[in-house]
Amino acid sequence: MPYENLTRKALEKLRDDIREAIATKGMDNSGQAWESLSVEENTLFGADYIYYLDKGRGPGKFPPPKNIVEWVRAKLGLEGSEAKQVAYVIGKKISEKGTEIYRNNAKGINLDALIAAMLSDLEDAVGDEAKVEVLKWL
Repeated sequence: MPYENLTRKALEKLRDDIREAIATKGMDNSGQAWESLSVEENTLFGADYIYYLDKGRGPGKFPPPKNIVEWVRAKLGLEGSEAKQVAYVIGKKISEKGTEIYRNNAKGINLDALIAAMLSDLEDAVGDEAKVEVLKWL
């Protein structure tokens, strides 16, 4: 069915737009967020922390240490206990103040706008496809 192809193409473009936003904002030092984005069976999948690249993380509790350790390794080149110590300090600051994206949402990847643009494009594409189908019937 042609509409399924339209959905897949729209999701693939959304995936690419999210990847571009992540790269443009310099948020993918480890490469994991970028690589985690995939389209399978008309569903877009990605790492759970992509949400935080959009909305940030508010204060209140420690973020998952594993993600921060990965970031410290990629961004700062630290390994072993040194990477874990720096990750702990960063996690503590996040738990107390939240992330910079949380405090200044303009720094996030703006998923809402990317999704709205994808839906608008998909709506236009479905309308165009419907017109073609109607003309075939006439």
